[in-house]
Amino acid sequence: MRKLLLVASSGGHMEELTRLKSITERYDCCWVTEKNNFQKYGKVEEIQYYVPQMNRREVLFLFKFILLFFQAVYILIKEKPEVVISTGALISYPFCRLAKMMGKKVIFIESFARVNELSLTGKLLYKHVNTFIVQWSEIAQKYDKAIVGGGIF
Repeated sequence: MRKLLLVASSGGHMEELTRLKSITERYDCCWVTEKNNFQKYGKVEEIQYYVPQMNRREVLFLFKFILLFFQAVYILIKEKPEVVISTGALISYPFCRLAKMMGKKVIFIESFARVNELSLTGKLLYKHVNTFIVQWSEIAQKYDKAIVGGGIF
């Protein structure tokens, strides 16, 4: 059975990723999200890994982001996924870049909220993933590598 690593920041990104829950019935899945005190994901029975919440405006951001790369290496080596799927945001960057460098297949799904322009994470990962899925045809017209996957919601 193929192993998938599903990575998303807390909030809307994780909500979108949980909408793909049907794949967890067909594949061995491991979930990664940000740790916070107010969010619960009832659709995901078990989140295996929590990483620190990222905020680019925070004083300790650079330190936390570097630490996140080390956590991503650890999780990728330990779990050995064949495929990494992410809906963003910032926490997904190290996982997707490192997974691609390790020869894993990487699928990035741009946020439903992005109709005309890619998110910062989307822009950073666009050239470094195997499959780049957008949810609106308007945005796909600007990016030739983008595949319109339709809305998750």
